[in-house]
Parts: sequence; C-alpha cells; structure tokens
Amino acid sequence: MTLDSPHHDPSVRYLSNPDPDPGETVELRVTLPPAWRGTEVHLRTVVDGEAHYETPAGKGDPASGEVVFEMTCDQPVQNYRFHLRGQTGGFWLNGAGMVDFDPDDHNDFKLVPGRKAPDWVPERVWYQIFPDRFATSGEHRSNESWIQWADWDDPLVTEWPASMTQFFGGDLDGVRQRLQHITDLGIGGIYLTPIFPARSNHRYDASTFDVVDPLLGGEEALLRLRQACDDAGLKLMTDLTLNHTGDAHEWFTAAQADANGTEAGFYHFIDHPDSYESWLGVSSLPKLDHRNAEMARRLYAGPDSVVSRYMTEPYNLDGWRIDVANMTGRLRELDINQDVARATRKTFDALGQDRWLLGEHFFDATADTPGDGWHGVMNYAGISRPIASWIGKSGTLHGMSSGPGQDPRDGVGMARSFDVVRGAMPWTVMMGSMGLLSSHDTARWRTMCVSDDAAKVGFGMLLALPGAPCFFYGDEIGMVGNNNDESRAPMPWNNQDSWDRDFLDWYRTLIKARNASPALQQGGFRWVHTGPDQLIWLREGANERVLVRAARASGPAIELDAQLLGSSELAPLVGDHTVSGTTLTLPADGPRFDAWVVA
Repeated sequence: MTLDSPHHDPSVRYLSNPDPDPGETVELRVTLPPAWRGTEVHLRTVVDGEAHYETPAGKGDPASGEVVFEMTCDQPVQNYRFHLRGQTGGFWLNGAGMVDFDPDDHNDFKLVPGRKAPDWVPERVWYQIFPDRFATSGEHRSNESWIQWADWDDPLVTEWPASMTQFFGGDLDGVRQRLQHITDLGIGGIYLTPIFPARSNHRYDASTFDVVDPLLGGEEALLRLRQACDDAGLKLMTDLTLNHTGDAHEWFTAAQADANGTEAGFYHFIDHPDSYESWLGVSSLPKLDHRNAEMARRLYAGPDSVVSRYMTEPYNLDGWRIDVANMTGRLRELDINQDVARATRKTFDALGQDRWLLGEHFFDATADTPGDGWHGVMNYAGISRPIASWIGKSGTLHGMSSGPGQDPRDGVGMARSFDVVRGAMPWTVMMGSMGLLSSHDTARWRTMCVSDDAAKVGFGMLLALPGAPCFFYGDEIGMVGNNNDESRAPMPWNNQDSWDRDFLDWYRTLIKARNASPALQQGGFRWVHTGPDQLIWLREGANERVLVRAARASGPAIELDAQLLGSSELAPLVGDHTVSGTTLTLPADGPRFDAWVVA
C-alpha cells in the first residue's frame, strides 16, 4: 500500500471510534489520492451472515479525497472492506491492502465492539524479566537438595537437566532494588516470568498457586515490588500456565493419591495414577482438563480464582501473560481453547477494563484471537519472524525448535509476512499484542542478527510497528546467547565494563522518542515503500503523523511526493536529517533507522 493508493485502517485517524460499544454507529474514512478521485466506492459489511453494500454518507471532504461511511457495529465481530471501481477496473481495499481479485473475508477489517486492551498497553515499552537471573538481594536461599546454587558471576550451565536446577538467587527484592535502571531506560511496564514455587528455575512447573515462591521473597516481596512499581509509574504483570501444572503441584499429588477424588478430574489420566497426558510428553508437566468446572473455578473462572486473586488487593497485578495459550484446552480431537480464553476474559472484565490478558503464541494466532478472549498475543508470527527474516541470520528464532529455522527474506517478503498477520487480526488485537524480537525462549536478539547495526535497526522497527513493544532484560546492554538456555544468563551488574554502551544509548534514545510520540503508540499503519533493502511506513494518529525508514543496507535514494504525503517538511524524531521540499529525498545509506514527524 503506497501513497498513490487509497487507504483506510481501523485506527483513530480513519475511524471515529476504534473501540465502539455494541450497537454504536461509527464513521469510517477512506482517503483517495488525486488519481483515484471520482472513483465509485462502496462499503461492504457482513450482517447476520449476509453481505451488505453501503454508499458514502455524504460527509467528508471531496476536494481532499476523503470519503466517509457510517456503519452500525451490531455483530460480535464486525467485518468490513471497501470496493472501488474506476477507469482502471475494480479493486478491493481490506486489512492486507489493495487487491485486484475477489478476496475471501479472512483479511477484512474487523471491529470487536467493547473488547480492546487498555490504552496503556501499547502506550508503554515493556521489559521482560526472568526473576532468577535479573538481580538478587542475596536474602532468599534454601537448602533444598535438588537446587544447584551458583554465585552471581559463576559460569552458566546450559546442559539439561542441570540447566533447569541451577539457581543464581535472583528475587523480587532484587528487581525492586534495580528499578532505577529500568526507569532510566524509559520503560513503562515489567513482565515477570512465573513467580510461584516450582522445581525449576523457570518455574513453569508450579507446585502451588497459593503462595509466591519463598526463594523470590514470598508475598511480602511481591507487595514491596508492587508498591515500588506504583511509585515509579510502572505497570506489573506476571506469568500463569493454564495448560498444565507441575507434577509436584498439590492438585496433581491429590489426583494421583485418589482416583475418585475431586482433583483426579483436573487432569487427563490415561491409566491412573502414573500414565497421563502432559505438555509435549514431558512427564513433569501434567496437562489440565478444562472440561472440569471445579478446576476452572479454582484457576481462572470467577472471583475466587487464582487469576482474580492476584489482580485484586493487595497484589493488584495489572495483568497475566498466559503460558502456551495456543495449546490450552486442546488435546487431539478436544478443542475448547476459545472457551478457556473467554472464561478467563470474563474474570478480567468483572474486575473492570484496566487489566491485560496476553496469550503466548509462537505461530499463527489469528484464528485464536477473535477479540473476546485474549486481548492479544506474543506476536512472534506478526513481528518477530518478519523482522528476523529480513535482518537475522538464517536459522531458528524459537530456541526450543528443531524445525528448519527462519528463512531469509528481502523487504518485500518481510512486508508480506507482516501484512498477512496484521490483515487477519482485529486491529485492537494487533494493538493489544506484545511485539518482541527475542525472549526467554529464544536466542538473544543481538546473536540472531547479521550485524550489530542490523540489531539496532530491528529494535527501531520493534518500537515503530503496531503493538506493545517488549524486550528481554539485558538486550539493552548487548547480551548474547545462541539459544534459550544461553539467553538466561544473569544480568552482569558486577561487570558493567562488559556492557555495550552504544546499545544502551540507542535503546534509551529510541524509547525516549517512542514515549514522546502518540502516533508511534496508537497510530495506524500504512506502507509507503517496500524494497529489498529499505522499508518505509507511516504511523498516523489523530494529531500526529510519523514517517519511518528502516534500511538493512544502502540503496537507491527514495523520493516522496510532498503533495501525496501531505507535507513539505519532515522534522527528525530519530536521527538528525531534516527533509524538505516538493520532492522529499530520504537518506540512502544503511544499515540505518530514522523516524520523522510529518509537519
């Protein structure tokens, strides 16, 4: 989609209310560049399963090429797209762009009335912390025999199973004591991987949900961190697995002890007590059976659930990231994944609409995100993979994958990979999703990239694409790691000479720019140019427009028509290159990342 093509997106610039109430009538705007003015335009909606076509509402500014439609949002998911017929034939405009064939409804624009994530989700930059490895207060250790204790600067063990039982003593008080580093970066929210007791350093094998792990400081340390985050203006969320528990969980031990007991119905037993379904066949992670109403009530459905308990006084968590959300409620012919998502969302909604429900999803999440369950997902498919395909080394993104790895793509392929996900999701789900480059489950971002300059370009892209950007602790100082085990090394507080200050300065600069830009936080998205080595796009808010250029290599200078862009001057937001004139010539060198406010 380029400047000389018609455009619409479901953002505040082109939609009177991107989050309408059920039954609300909204105005939709389509902009037509000069070559398209006079084109016959219709709005196509789907109402009760039947297609309807609407003519313009008679509003807008024909001289500037603005066509306005009205649409009543009375469907659970309101699909719509536009048909344009001019001298060159008939075209459709949908979420994936302009097409010259008759599309199915998959990439229609979609509104989900009353269902978006809180505004603060995409307005903040997020910081992921693996608690055992970020920072330690030195106060919370135990003598349990299965733990292999290490001092903070000891070598990292990466061979399984020792990699799961090596503990460095990171805790919640350590996080609290290092909040100044986080706030100095400009971070607005912290995402902690699990904090419940377990028999591993990753804690995805919870032994109970009733207490915070004493090795992390327990409930008192969580309360201290919550207060410190409030004082610093930080949101705080953590991690919960709805797909499974650990085999040491009190529910599972009760289930194994009594085949007729209540908890035995919480799991999928094949042959009680020792044969049961588990996550990917890992026996320490028995899989929960979501057909059991009592298990759902205890874990996520209703005011007495684990989900609700930690989002209310005194803990007041701002949301949950749901581990392996894509597998939850699914087992061969059984698929009640959406029932689980909706029941969890109902618990969230009962507390008010100021919490974030985020699902982990490594692959295509579009079928799992109609908007009434997860607010969004960890957007590996729509952000991580496209960016890594363009500026990453050929190889795997997912640190636990044994597949063929990430194929290299040029900029056109990257854009297409991004578009097919963006076009299939409701816009509010895209904005409520977490954009990321790496995590505790992948290689480190710097290690993935073909060069350090490319890694810096990628971070710029992350902050300038739709959604809530998040990065893994230590990425800002250039930490490296070839897989998920190596990526979990302790933050080197005691060896700050190892920090890459160029990375740190770059991260601070970009986060500061994003924090100052409403368009980068909430604006729509529009491609301006897609080429093998250069990508240019617009983020457009109600009162600000930002033009972004990402280049993995030098290439031909890109010239933009100031009339089509609607401005003859670009003021630098990132970088120091002011551009002006009737023809706007952007920098041609690379690798490079720039962003300009369109004056």
